[in-house]
Amino acid sequence: MEKDQLAHLEQRIHHLITVTKSVTNDPHEELLKIIHRPGWTTPAEVALVTNAVDHLIKQTEALNEARMGLIEGARSIS
Repeated sequence: MEKDQLAHLEQRIHHLITVTKSVTNDPHEELLKIIHRPGWTTPAEVALVTNAVDHLIKQTEALNEARMGLIEGARSIS
């Protein structure tokens, strides 16, 4: 691997670390407070928010699976 390729890959990995940290420091705990407010929303909006939460769960699970695959794959190379 060329030095510039290695430097670019290292830069991308640092960016991945930064992005991953931003995902784990999310404001979703606030949702637990919001949904309990009286008159918070309509049934249609509940359906929309429920769908969004379910989608985010699937994406997060896929992200975790991809990260573990990346680490396992990298380990098997060396």
